[in-house]
Amino acid sequence: MKKTVRQFISSAVTAVMVAASLPSVPTNAADQQTRGNIGGFDYEMWNQNGQGQVSMNPGAGSFTCSWSNIENFLARMGKNYDSQKKNYKAFGDITLSYDVEYTPKGNSYMCVYGWTRNPLMEYYIVEGWGDWRPPGNDGENKGSVTLNGNKYDIRKTMRYNQPSLDGTQTFPQYWSVRQTSGSKNNTTNYMTGTISVSKHFDAWSQAGLDMSGTLYEVSLNIEGYRSSGSANVKSISFDGKVDEPTTQPTTQEPVKEPVKADENGYYFAEKFESGAGSWSGRGNAAVDTAADGFSGKCISVTGRTAEWNGAAIDLDESAFAAGDTYSFGVLVKQDTEASTTMKLTLQYNDASGKTSYDKVAEQTVSKGEWADLSNTSYTIPEGATGMILYVEAPDSLTDFYIDNAFGAVKNTSPIEDAGSHTVVVPGTQSSKGIRGDINGDGVIDSFDLAPLRRGILKMMAGSGTVPENSDVNGDGSVNVADLLLLQKYILGSEKKFPDPVTTTTTKPVTTTTEKIVTTTTSSSSSSSGKNLNADIRKDMPTSVPGGNEKSNACKVEKKTYNCKFTGGQKSCNVVLPPNYDSSKQYPVMYVLHGIGGDENSMVSGMGVQELLAGLISNGKAEEMIIVLPSQYTSKNGSQGGGFGINQETCAAYDNFLYDISDSLIPYIEANYPVKTGRENRAITGFSMGGREAIYIGLMRPDLFAYVGGACPAPGITPGKDMFMEHPGCMQESEMKFRDVGPEPNVFMITGGTNDSVVGTFPKQYSDILTRNGVDHVYQSIPNGGHGADSVKPHLYTFMRYAFK
Repeated sequence: MKKTVRQFISSAVTAVMVAASLPSVPTNAADQQTRGNIGGFDYEMWNQNGQGQVSMNPGAGSFTCSWSNIENFLARMGKNYDSQKKNYKAFGDITLSYDVEYTPKGNSYMCVYGWTRNPLMEYYIVEGWGDWRPPGNDGENKGSVTLNGNKYDIRKTMRYNQPSLDGTQTFPQYWSVRQTSGSKNNTTNYMTGTISVSKHFDAWSQAGLDMSGTLYEVSLNIEGYRSSGSANVKSISFDGKVDEPTTQPTTQEPVKEPVKADENGYYFAEKFESGAGSWSGRGNAAVDTAADGFSGKCISVTGRTAEWNGAAIDLDESAFAAGDTYSFGVLVKQDTEASTTMKLTLQYNDASGKTSYDKVAEQTVSKGEWADLSNTSYTIPEGATGMILYVEAPDSLTDFYIDNAFGAVKNTSPIEDAGSHTVVVPGTQSSKGIRGDINGDGVIDSFDLAPLRRGILKMMAGSGTVPENSDVNGDGSVNVADLLLLQKYILGSEKKFPDPVTTTTTKPVTTTTEKIVTTTTSSSSSSSGKNLNADIRKDMPTSVPGGNEKSNACKVEKKTYNCKFTGGQKSCNVVLPPNYDSSKQYPVMYVLHGIGGDENSMVSGMGVQELLAGLISNGKAEEMIIVLPSQYTSKNGSQGGGFGINQETCAAYDNFLYDISDSLIPYIEANYPVKTGRENRAITGFSMGGREAIYIGLMRPDLFAYVGGACPAPGITPGKDMFMEHPGCMQESEMKFRDVGPEPNVFMITGGTNDSVVGTFPKQYSDILTRNGVDHVYQSIPNGGHGADSVKPHLYTFMRYAFK
């Protein structure tokens, strides 16, 4: 059996969940798997790549399981109906009752799970989850149903050309997801209930979903993705009698009285003097009591592995009503960064069941200082349910502290004023402190690299500034050259920084990329266009159909242009379409080569010319000009033949962002009859070119409306491959389109399943984008390697949908 990796489109703070396929699919040799039957119950434990620590101990209708430091993990138990080849209605009213102690720590959920055949369909009935509500933002809303005292949202999602119960297939997924989770993250949840499985099937059918297939399986399933947790499934039982919904609570507990504000207007006011109260860690963050609070004790938030990790509290809906206005706030402090943004955020499910996020308050917090993160007039969005209030640091992985947390009636003041109690850590530097001491702790060390990288990214997006001590090489601007010099200095290969360039006029430090954002080479107005990703998902063959490649039909011109970034000249090849007419105007596609290549690398061998000519001839693609540039962009000269795959080389490729936007696009538009505007530009590439095309597309959606990458190399986000440890151009949470233009009409990534060079990095990029809620297409090429067998299918689809 092989685990099927399922992509769920979710928000900026979510993660990808994974669901299982079933025994007819072969298991990866590296996967850890245990299967069997005990007391009439089928069970399975599966652990992708045998990673981390896992366990499953099955009994007859019960099991325990645990997992930590895993990639993908599941433990499930239930009944298999496949041998009978019958529709679910033939089995009467199938119900599953459970008694479970469930402790999710991160991305995990507990559900009833299974398949039908003829037609093939995969289903989920989700009872509880950790820090992410499946299936994220993906799919169609199909209404809701109330069963067994709980209200569920019905959703339909699709899987295209993915591994399944019956090999690689395209199939739907049906979902019933509780509007309010039966579990909380980082908490041991005592969950009991009955799920009227057949009634959910009936509800799906009534919602227009096809339930005509034969039932394969009904199982209780515990899943985890890059998380930790445990479950004690004390009992699973099947019963022919359905518990009909009732209007009364099914337990003997008294009906809960609505929460009322106290005499000071507070619904909750927590000073953390005796623990964390109702606050818990979000994601992988740990919450503990600390002594150095604003006044007395506070809680510390440590172990954050993603920017959205933090501290959270569930809001009681009997106190906080959607559409009403309240006061919320906390005091926050961090001791790592010179300054960083802190944010108070509300997570909620909107009226359609979509998980959404809304900013309550935001503040720049200086090192060692308590800051007030509050909003005394915040209106909860209409229709909001399942509300979670949490504190995060969206630009940093810093540990932090929170104190004096409150939720109150509108216009209620914070518990204490942060301005009355400022704590400054000795040694904190100002923004004009030691050159290279980016985080302001008085020492130049490896901890300064990450904030400099983040600052440069912010400047690229036009959304922030960096301290003057970020200009490490003293040339009056801040860019990748400063990052490289700082890294060399920390490693000891550079002993000192150059003397700064002096001028007679004092002005704030700017960056080269700041100019890029505010300068456009387009004379046409841009438009958001039509999102074509959904169309591509239904039309992306994994090989090029015959008759779509035509040789010797295109003219190629070698051109030289001035590169503003390097101050020297660079070359490119321009591929003209068949029947090129200089009196016409054409859109332009930029196709980028792999590492070590140049402008000649993609002229032949990858199908660029042949596919261009064949698709135009067949009427499947627009007439276009293709530009094949040389990406290596360094002030130290050309890469030569003996370069190494190292950070300096990769940074020179990353610099192509500046070359294409400041120099190459203006040159092409000045020398060829091309249409201007983002809707008339596309960019894609192979290997390192795929990495750079994706990176440039994310940074400059104002320039390109069609973005792709085939077999993209690692390094956009931090990662390690056979060559080096990549620090990343951006953190995983930052891998999304910058707010400088509309999102592209097409965003497509292709990866081969047998790519021995970049391995699974293309899929990893897709998973990161999915977690960040970025709409895109991922195309998997079965047995595709690192070459034309993966590149040609990518170009075949990408060219057909460009400029539609």
